[in-house]
This record gives sequence, C-alpha cells and structure tokens, in this order.
Amino acid sequence: MASTKGSTKKSADKTQEKKPVPPPTHIGDFIVVFVMTVCKKILLVDTSVKIGLYFAGVVIGSVLADMIQFPRTYLSNKDNVFNQYFVKLGWGWTLLVLTAFITQTSYVYCLGKTSSVKIHLLRLCMGTFWWYTMVSIINYIENVVGVCSGKGIIGKDACIKNGKSWLGFEISGHVFLLIHNLLSISEEVKIFKDWKRLGEMFEDPDLPKNKDIKMSDFLQGRKNYRVLTPYINITVVVAAVFMVLWEFMLIISTIYRFHTTSQKVTAVFMAVACWFGSYRLILGYSKTGSLKLLQKPGESPMKFTKVG
Repeated sequence: MASTKGSTKKSADKTQEKKPVPPPTHIGDFIVVFVMTVCKKILLVDTSVKIGLYFAGVVIGSVLADMIQFPRTYLSNKDNVFNQYFVKLGWGWTLLVLTAFITQTSYVYCLGKTSSVKIHLLRLCMGTFWWYTMVSIINYIENVVGVCSGKGIIGKDACIKNGKSWLGFEISGHVFLLIHNLLSISEEVKIFKDWKRLGEMFEDPDLPKNKDIKMSDFLQGRKNYRVLTPYINITVVVAAVFMVLWEFMLIISTIYRFHTTSQKVTAVFMAVACWFGSYRLILGYSKTGSLKLLQKPGESPMKFTKVG
C-alpha cells in the first residue's frame, strides 16, 4: 500500500516537473528570424577574409575578362540604372546607412550620451576624407601621366572637347569606391554580432555596480535598447542589401573591360590602404597607436564587444 502511494507521489512530482509546451511560432516571427540570420551571414564575415576574397576576385575576374569576351548586356552599359544612381553615388548611400546605424547603436551602448554618439560618428568623417582624397589622386594621376591622341592638344579637358581620346593610366574609381564602401560597412556593423549579449547585460541588475555605471544611465541604456533595436534590425537589413549590391556591381566592374587589370588591382590596393590606415593604424586595432579623438566601433562603458 505504501509503495503504491510512493509511486503515485512520484508520478505527481514528474507531472509537476514537466515544462509547459511553448506556443507555436508565428509565421511573422519565423520570417524575421530567417531574414536577420541571412543578413548576419552576409555582413559578419571577417573583414580580413573579405579583403582576400575581393582581391582574388578582381584579379581572377580581370584575367578572365582579358581571355574571354563576356556577352554584352544591359549591365555592361555604363549608363545602366545601378551605375548611374547607386555606384556613382556609392559613398553617399553608404554614408547614409552607416550614419543611421552608428547613431542608433551608439546611442544605446553609450547610454544616451549624445556627446559620445558624435565621437563615434567622426569615423565617417575619416572615411569621407579617404574617399575625397583618393578620388582626387586618381584624377590627378590620369591627367599627369596621360597624353592626347590628337597632336598639339594639351590637357584632358581640351583633348575631349576636340573629340580626341585621352590615353592615360586611369585607375578604376568604381573598384576603389565599391571596395571602400564594402570594407567600411564590414568594420562598422561587426558589433551587431554581440547585440544580443548587450541586451542580456541590460537585464543584469548588478551590472551598474560591477562596471561603475550610474543606475540612471544604465536604465536609460536599457530603455534605448528596447525601443531602438527593431529600428536597428531594419538598418541592418538595409546594410545587407547594399553589401550585396556593392559586391554584385564589383563583379560587373571587374568582368567587363572598363579598365585594365593593373588599373583595377591598383584600385584594390588603394581601398585596402584606406581601410588599414583607418581601422588598423588610426584606431589602433593592431597596437600601432591611436588618436584619442576617435573611438572604435562599440567602445563604451558597457564593454559588451571586443573593440581592440
């Protein structure tokens, strides 16, 4: 009799220990999770790996373009819509997306401190400096080393005005711009891989004491995280779309003979040099020194991601 009661009690305990079945996942939630997973796969590839892939892709694509005559399509025309309204305005589009991303994310992890947000945005000024400087250098080199096909005509503008061809070393501005955009996006959005961890940190009531953060600042940061994360997710999706677009247009710029192999490879080196100067030297990613005026992506009192 006692054993029967014991068995009944054990069965009751097991029944109580059973966890409730979670509600079925809504199709909308599934789509959101799927889209964000795909975007992370696109955006969060290590930047060094991307550099290797871009360099190899440009070299191989350029060699193939010299050996094989790819069929002419709408995209091989320089006046196609993607080239005219996206690639030529590429840094503007990239600047717009990254300004939105950095503003929203830094406002969260800097606990609502607008002064810190402005410091993080200064990295985009650095990227704009490289864009303007390199484009100016590309144009200068073309003008200095070039000659006109018409005799006695000096200067590129005069040459073209007279209906002649200017023969110079024209470094591919498209290849430079596209890779500059891609590497900038890659470096800035990499903090998103630790975004979920930041949310978990905001749920820890002991964190302000452990990290010497004012409770009011901590609560403001937690509120900002909950309010802005949906908008940050949208910005991440937009960044992933532009990443795919820039990579696709890089392929187009490589396989069609708008420039020689040497001109395209030179453009790759220039873009990588800008990335190295910004994110490895100036920001001190490889312990070669840094400017205190600037901060690395994710740098904040929360210390939620690896920034160095």
